Amino acid sequence: MSRTLLFVCGISLICGGCGSETSPSSVPVPAVEAEGASAGEGFAINSENTKVLFVGTKKSGDSKTGGFNNVSGSIGVDGDAINSVNVVVDVDSLFSEAEKLTGHLKNEDFFSVKEFPEMKFASTAIDGQTDVTITGDLTMHGQTAQISFPATVAVVDGNVKLDAKFKVDRTKFGMNYTGQPDDPINAEVDIEISVGTP
Repeated sequence: MSRTLLFVCGISLICGGCGSETSPSSVPVPAVEAEGASAGEGFAINSENTKVLFVGTKKSGDSKTGGFNNVSGSIGVDGDAINSVNVVVDVDSLFSEAEKLTGHLKNEDFFSVKEFPEMKFASTAIDGQTDVTITGDLTMHGQTAQISFPATVAVVDGNVKLDAKFKVDRTKFGMNYTGQPDDPINAEVDIEISVGTP
């Protein structure tokens, strides 16, 4: 689940584009059952078991959807609960609805992929067992800030399922591009993360 969180952060920054109203769920990304982990062991996060999507909107309500294809990391599992989340996202794996938008999100206005090729998330606290609050340090675009978000988690027979929906303020990480003066891009980006079996 944690991996999911990390991705989420990255996604939120990306959300700078606009277009027709869209839901993160509308972007197809594979969701596969994750490998199990016994108590105290790390649960491997990868691109096959984790889906990270984002939606960026403009003041007018226009929106664009995207996500990241390459993610790695681990989630600490202790019995029926998780106790840590560490995620690394390959920012260059960013995708969106249009090739032109994808290129814009990767350049200096947003992620600056060439200068900052990775995003990282490391949890500092996880409160709860099923309905949890995950807090940690997100490093993106060369800047680190603490974020906290809600998630629903289930650990059954070593398999982890995590779902989270929240907003991220991209300007906290130095992504200040506003777009057109008459229809600016909103600072907050909607993030949707899913880990494990659908």
